[in-house]
Amino acid sequence: MVDEQLDRLESFRVFIKAAEEGAAIPPVSEQDLKCLHELCVERARRYCGKDGVVSIDSMARACSHANLPAVWLRHTQLRSLFRQGLLAEWQHGTALDDAVFRLAATIPMTGIHLDQEAFVRHLRAGTAQFHLQLSAAQVVTRRR
Repeated sequence: MVDEQLDRLESFRVFIKAAEEGAAIPPVSEQDLKCLHELCVERARRYCGKDGVVSIDSMARACSHANLPAVWLRHTQLRSLFRQGLLAEWQHGTALDDAVFRLAATIPMTGIHLDQEAFVRHLRAGTAQFHLQLSAAQVVTRRR
């Protein structure tokens, strides 16, 4: 168990160093991002003042066989958008629409920072596209 924890810590160190040097951040599972978000929200509720801080072991249990450093880095960027109120259109209490997690999991990312303006722009465009498709489907259904 100790060896596993040390391996995880080392993988984080290596990953963060590469990210700081501008490495591409691989896509992750939207479900892993959602699970980590829910875990952080639950921890923040339970342990006042901790702002959803979770251990690497807790993340490993919540995220099934994931690239934990990539999930963590993408989640930290998502949390930053969340805290700044930039996701208010897609936020319901502490929950976020699936489209937010889908985009956060797959948007191209290089280095340790996410282009926040591009993220919100893509999210709005994707949401608008979804609503157009939904409206078109409703029109077709009504004609039948």
